[in-house]
Amino acid sequence: MNDLLRDDRYGSHIARLTNTCAALIGAALILVAATAACAQDYPNRLIRAYMGFPAGTYLDIVTRHFTDRLAQLSGQTVIVENKVGASGMMAMEAGARSKPDGYTLVFGPGLSASAFQFKSLAFDPVKDFTRVATIVAFPFILLVNPRATPVSSVAELTQLLKTKSKVSYAAPNTPSLIAGALFAKAEGIAAAAVQYKSTADAVRDLNAGDLEYMFVDAGFALAQIREGRLRGLAVTLPQRTPNAPDLPTMIEAGVPDVSFFGWMGVYLPAGAPPEAAAKLARWLEQIENAEETKAFFRRIGADPFYKSPDEFTRFEADEFKRWQERARLANVEAQ
Repeated sequence: MNDLLRDDRYGSHIARLTNTCAALIGAALILVAATAACAQDYPNRLIRAYMGFPAGTYLDIVTRHFTDRLAQLSGQTVIVENKVGASGMMAMEAGARSKPDGYTLVFGPGLSASAFQFKSLAFDPVKDFTRVATIVAFPFILLVNPRATPVSSVAELTQLLKTKSKVSYAAPNTPSLIAGALFAKAEGIAAAAVQYKSTADAVRDLNAGDLEYMFVDAGFALAQIREGRLRGLAVTLPQRTPNAPDLPTMIEAGVPDVSFFGWMGVYLPAGAPPEAAAKLARWLEQIENAEETKAFFRRIGADPFYKSPDEFTRFEADEFKRWQERARLANVEAQ
């Protein structure tokens, strides 16, 4: 062995191996240092946020409130790109297919309440995303037209509807469809869903007396209630909302099957840097806790609803199961 070591050929070979190992170790250290520097430097360029509904709609307004303030906190431009279609799934697909570098966000209405509508999707709603934070909750409110349906409580509505040979309720979106169906099933009412492309169209027909009831998100419902056009009977939250404290919950009204709420979350593509997700989550929490955001939520009839990345991941895993069960009970099949 000593003779081998004294041989110049083997000595040169060992020297080359030593130099190669040193170079690899140096490169690895440089990569680690560069990664750490990138994490500290994030973000250092424009951030894109996908939104799955048209500009000026309820969820779009919430998105722009948060992205405007994200831009201030991050020091970078944050642009909102509306990718409309398939109940928000067009935007979710675009987000899932984006480069997982932390610079493409999706503001979505909660995959658990949307993905089950479709027999197949071009992405995996569980595996293709990094959950960043939930930011807002909004109840659905049971509405009637007091001129056509003169009732003041859920019990009175049930009693009246059981006397009618034909009952119709509006279904402008999946939560409205499921809530209306669950209510009818729980109360033993034979009711037919009328599908609408927009909540505004459904509210118009309820005002015209063409429908007996509907469940609509608080953003639309509270405006109609305050103007005296429609009457709210109950909210679908597990507890009363501070935005309408006089309205009982559906649980209080004796219909516990219709107890849920809409919510909105912020997603990154799967594989996004954990440091980027953590920094975004901290900023979103800061925005959430600001007094101007609390006032904004009161104006639009929404409730604060912040969950950290880990809390969000656990919460939505449970929500997938709950919405699948609600759809089953309401006989809503994937299309």
